[in-house]
Amino acid sequence: MVDLNPEIKFPTTRYSGSKRRFLSWIWENISDIKFDSALDVFGGTASVSLLFKQKGKRVHYNDILSFNQIIGTALIENSKTTVTECDLEIVFKSQPVSRKKTIQKLYSDTFYLKEENIWLDNFIQKVATVDDKFKRAIILSSLFQACLSKRPFNLFHRANLNLRINNVKRSFGNKTTWEKPFEELIKKFVAEYNQAVFNNGRKNKVVGGYDALYCPNGVDLVYLDPPYFSNSQSTGLNYLDYYNFLEGIANYNKWTELVIDTEMNVPKLKEKKGIQHFTSKEQIINSVEKLIERFQNNIIVMSYLDEGIPDKHTIKNIFKKYGKKVTVKEKQHKYALSKNPKNELLFIAK
Repeated sequence: MVDLNPEIKFPTTRYSGSKRRFLSWIWENISDIKFDSALDVFGGTASVSLLFKQKGKRVHYNDILSFNQIIGTALIENSKTTVTECDLEIVFKSQPVSRKKTIQKLYSDTFYLKEENIWLDNFIQKVATVDDKFKRAIILSSLFQACLSKRPFNLFHRANLNLRINNVKRSFGNKTTWEKPFEELIKKFVAEYNQAVFNNGRKNKVVGGYDALYCPNGVDLVYLDPPYFSNSQSTGLNYLDYYNFLEGIANYNKWTELVIDTEMNVPKLKEKKGIQHFTSKEQIINSVEKLIERFQNNIIVMSYLDEGIPDKHTIKNIFKKYGKKVTVKEKQHKYALSKNPKNELLFIAK
């Protein structure tokens, strides 16, 4: 196994599909490839982008979701700015400029306790007054992780506050963490993000919230980690549904405008243009082919899960169709809530 530089600590995350646990394995399989720059098309929590940055590459980070772009700003574009305890205390103790009650109105008894919703509404508005965009990005990224930590299953697609507050025996989650104050969790995650800030001497940037099929190029290697779509699913993994609350925080002043259905258990947000390419069974195979066609002149490294749609052999044939020589690496692993092991796949197409 490759020993990642211990001086750079990768922040923990509870984000579905995060490749943080596979970083050493990914680098072990691509370290012999000659490339100077990389584009992370489905950037997520930026763990792979951070790996490339750590290895001295010029990194372009993309994700269609606004809250992930904020994480990319904190970790990839940021090269020197950290958040001090004093910075945080100023935000904690300040007064919000306005008194919007967006979360209290939209998410009453949905994800958090009443007093926590009040705190969140006030805190988000206070963070908006932080002038330095990198400090603001670190604080918001830490808030995202704190919000995930206090959620059963770390997701927002169901209104299941009762799973946290009911006095019953549980076989999942961490009630101790659920009950910790947001301030305490944010301090913890700010410390983690601070440890991941460094300058690799390159001009790294968040390129924007592009639909993956139209993401700008200009690099040597393209890393793809598309949403997972299995045979048992009628729709693919929709990260906007899973993390609608975090997307709302990232667009706080427009949050009510993004909501299209308040009658559901969880208010539904407007679909981002392009998400359906990887959530629709009718489009998924064509979308994967378009993605490979889009970057056919680049080195392509693609993370995937065995048993996905399209399957491993179909993807290999698509790569070959566009003149790529492809090898596939496999690593068995098991998700926390799954009984059966899965095979993580890594397509390397040159």
